[in-house]
Amino acid sequence: MRFRSAPVLVPLLLAATLAVAPGAGAAPPRATVVPCGAQLTGSVRLAADVVCPTGGGITLAADGVELNLNGHRLVGPGGGSGIGVLLAARGTTVRNGTISGWGLGVTTAEGSSEDDAPPGFTGTLRDVRVERTDTGVEVSAGGAVTVRNSVLRDSYRGATAVFGGRVRVESSTLERNNTGAFSFGTVPDGLVVRNSLVRDNSFAGISCGQDGYYDVAGSTLQRNGYGLEVFECNGRVENSKFVWNRRHAGGYLVPRDRIDLVCNSYTRDGGPVPFPVQPCPPGVAAPVISEVL
Repeated sequence: MRFRSAPVLVPLLLAATLAVAPGAGAAPPRATVVPCGAQLTGSVRLAADVVCPTGGGITLAADGVELNLNGHRLVGPGGGSGIGVLLAARGTTVRNGTISGWGLGVTTAEGSSEDDAPPGFTGTLRDVRVERTDTGVEVSAGGAVTVRNSVLRDSYRGATAVFGGRVRVESSTLERNNTGAFSFGTVPDGLVVRNSLVRDNSFAGISCGQDGYYDVAGSTLQRNGYGLEVFECNGRVENSKFVWNRRHAGGYLVPRDRIDLVCNSYTRDGGPVPFPVQPCPPGVAAPVISEVL
């Protein structure tokens, strides 16, 4: 494990001086006290909370680096400032802890914004709670982040994919935000939500702006302002439940936009849905709404 205590720098300037993280066969890293502003070039397991009253949090600055929060917290200065974890490399991981009190809880460094370019900086969040931020996870400019078995809550937006970024949410909960997940100006797989619970978001569970894309399946959209809110964007919701939203779906589309609502279930309140609703394929039943979650 190596790190340097320093302010968060423009990540593209770091690569020439950083060591490579240990391989998968290496022994688990010893629990370590990490300072605010650290730039990690090897995997780290925290020995204590990291509380940052000013400045930035932690940068993952080498491919394959893992930040194991080890049940601890990475706490920012509040007031919508700073970045908790900056992913400035490929194949990085953040797991097992809480990130709170930042402007951006987790975000990627800037890479290529070309639609056909491969993802630049990439990472996975696993078993992480991101809360009380402006945005829990934000990905732009060609980056890609997977959120798995995690909770994004109590923020303005839980997860955001913008300007060519990609966010994939799997088996996670997006709750008590203004908006659970949002996409704007993304590629077709810009925002993907699978087998997740999206609930109690005051404006919308899933929302997209101009040229955004969303792809939701096997999920529950419950007690949101809008279950799905769209504005000049494209996407699909399939095999999912719309439960007790103030409005299940709404928004504005122009002729070139497409919305597919396929094989979903809807409670009576929250309707009618102002977009075409497609039935399930033959032999497939819509998901059953059976109990309060």
